[in-house]
Amino acid sequence: MKTLSKQRGFTLAEMAIVVVLGGILLAAGLMAGRGQISRAQTQDVLQIAADLQSASLSFKQRYGYLPGDWIYTANQLPNITVGGTGGTQGNGLIEGTMTAAGLATAVNEVGVAPSQLYAAGLIGKLGTNTQMRLQSPFGAVHMAVANAANTSAAYVAANPGVLNAIIFFNLPCEVVIEVDRALDDGVDTTGRAMGIAACTAGGSLTRYFVPL
Repeated sequence: MKTLSKQRGFTLAEMAIVVVLGGILLAAGLMAGRGQISRAQTQDVLQIAADLQSASLSFKQRYGYLPGDWIYTANQLPNITVGGTGGTQGNGLIEGTMTAAGLATAVNEVGVAPSQLYAAGLIGKLGTNTQMRLQSPFGAVHMAVANAANTSAAYVAANPGVLNAIIFFNLPCEVVIEVDRALDDGVDTTGRAMGIAACTAGGSLTRYFVPL
């Protein structure tokens, strides 16, 4: 006569080990996923900076002036009927100010610079908000004179040769550090690419500056 062997279930200790291992694997997967997202976001910011630097250089080579600072000439750019205001056109500075939320005056040099690049066919996309035509995944992006009002006194002191900067609003600190490593010295408070203040882990910077 055959005897049936007894089936033994998991002990509490074994179940605990399975739960712990599952938690570790889940956490590792989440961290890997966040890392991939962060790398993709960093690449977006780097691409925006590179595109604006290249487009602005091409614009200056073609028209003799930087976008926004361009001295208006009728029929040179399609759908552009006036030049930028709020500064001296043709002086090499993209003049104007922005609010803390990243809104520029629509008609000043900062506000019109993206539209002029777009009209010249040097960038492919333009937002509908006239005060914030360019955006990263996190907030506004502007090209502006690198004075203390738009950047910071520390940035001006450290980079007297930088006349204009690309200003990113509200970048997460983890993205800032990766961007700084790619473009500069990996320290967000020194060098040619800098933030308005020191980054705090898990936080964000209201403004981050890259030379145009």
